[in-house]
Amino acid sequence: MFRPVIRSTPRAFIRRGDRLLVQDKRHPVKGRYFTLPGGKQDPGETLEACLKRECVEEIGAAITVSHLMHVAEVHRRKQAAREYQHQLDFIFACSVAEDYEPVLGPRPDPHQVGTRWIGFDEAQQLRPLYVTKLFSLGCTREPEVYLGPHND
Repeated sequence: MFRPVIRSTPRAFIRRGDRLLVQDKRHPVKGRYFTLPGGKQDPGETLEACLKRECVEEIGAAITVSHLMHVAEVHRRKQAAREYQHQLDFIFACSVAEDYEPVLGPRPDPHQVGTRWIGFDEAQQLRPLYVTKLFSLGCTREPEVYLGPHND
């Protein structure tokens, strides 16, 4: 069963060389995994404003938002409800200040225990799985590519 509302979720794809900035999460069932910073868009909020707000809250950083890279449709299973959340992820190329050091923001996500740079060797722990493919490929696809539906 699907929840009735489609959730818009902008995500920040922040690279520094061959490293990707991620949220480090620990979950009692899913174990350790990494996600891109970003989150739920509030009513009346633009995707860019939402992404900037979420990054301050989660990774303690003011970001510069560049361009929309990809759109992915995600069907996320909600553990407690046996329902799926239909979500549209908007992945934007972003950057942080050169002197930024990863920190846990003042309002981290549930299960977020840190923020860190990862390399390709840790890409298999990225969620949703489409992020693993994007990072492993160096995100070489053309901008604004619809990536299709993914189950998470």
